[in-house]
Amino acid sequence: MARRRSKKNISKKKGICSDSVSNSYDHATKSCEVISKVLLPEDLMFYILTLVPLDCLINSARYVCKPWAAIIASSFYVQMCESRARSKPGLYVENRTTRSSSYFLEFKDGVNGQFERTNLGIPQEMGDIICTRDGILLLWNFFVNSIFVVNPLLKSWLRIPPFPIFGQHISWRTTRCAIARVPGTIKFKLFFVDIFYISNAFWYVFYMLRIGIDNSWREIARKEYLFQHQPLYNESSDLYWISNKEVIVMDVDKEIILREYPLPQVPSGEDPTYLWMENRLSCIVRKDPHYKTYNIYILDFDSRKWSFYHQMELAFGHKLASFEAFRLWIDDQIIFRATPHQNQLSKILQGIKKMHFCYNVKTKQLIKIEDIDVGDFKVWFHTNSLVSLSSTPP
Repeated sequence: MARRRSKKNISKKKGICSDSVSNSYDHATKSCEVISKVLLPEDLMFYILTLVPLDCLINSARYVCKPWAAIIASSFYVQMCESRARSKPGLYVENRTTRSSSYFLEFKDGVNGQFERTNLGIPQEMGDIICTRDGILLLWNFFVNSIFVVNPLLKSWLRIPPFPIFGQHISWRTTRCAIARVPGTIKFKLFFVDIFYISNAFWYVFYMLRIGIDNSWREIARKEYLFQHQPLYNESSDLYWISNKEVIVMDVDKEIILREYPLPQVPSGEDPTYLWMENRLSCIVRKDPHYKTYNIYILDFDSRKWSFYHQMELAFGHKLASFEAFRLWIDDQIIFRATPHQNQLSKILQGIKKMHFCYNVKTKQLIKIEDIDVGDFKVWFHTNSLVSLSSTPP
């Protein structure tokens, strides 16, 4: 009993009231204000907070007091965090059936190693993910024709103005969208391509919108080509648009077309997959009719020519009923989705199961990624970000 009383007395001397949450919070707030405004200069406070782990910032530090919350939410602080590369990369696993159970897998030891799982669900009414960029997701709801950008870590979002032309077949337009980050900033732009039939020719019109700034789309360029694939971003400053005739490179900051490259020579009737591979553009083409062998080509930007890089075999003891899609190229590993063999009864009772695999181009190993659940899931490359968006409910 004496020991308990002494602890209580010490608590009172320090000004901590265990039976009054509001008084404790007020005291903590005043203490933080003294630390941030009197004892420590603002630039030093910024530096100290950049050393705090990201999960602690999100779950604890930003709720301590208003000065800390203001610093963490400021654009300058976010840029400092981004420059220090504090957010580790991983996979955002989208649950296409129940978006609220989507989650983030942070890389601990490569794609084939250990993951740290964090639940990052998003409201179901926001729809399916179209693309991602630096912690920001772009979603589209088919039923209400609404577009959203979401930061799943901060639970903040913003509604995007409708596409320039909302036709009856809007779904194909969602594959012509891309989020890009303006180099050296925390500002994002959304690019979109639509089609016009003018003077007996199809013209594809490029539009751009600055997220959180513009209230309408702005036309920036036109091309008389058919765009067949979702654009790729080189993680630096350029977007790569794949048309039926060539690869078009667009500068994100200046919003202009910089140059054009030829397409690889592929067998007629084949639909190649284009993925960004470190600092190169790759093309994956099916070689046999059974979806087991693929050839990989890479583009040399200096010579403007495609060259053979690797032949990929996907029949390493895994009984796959059908191939789904190549999703990502991370380091030397390609992540793809496939469907294993199921009998008809299992398909009816359990639904079609989809699994994710990882193929290593160096070791030629094919491994199932156990941390990704089996079902209607889709993976995206993702890094958690402190970039804040509007939080007003729809």
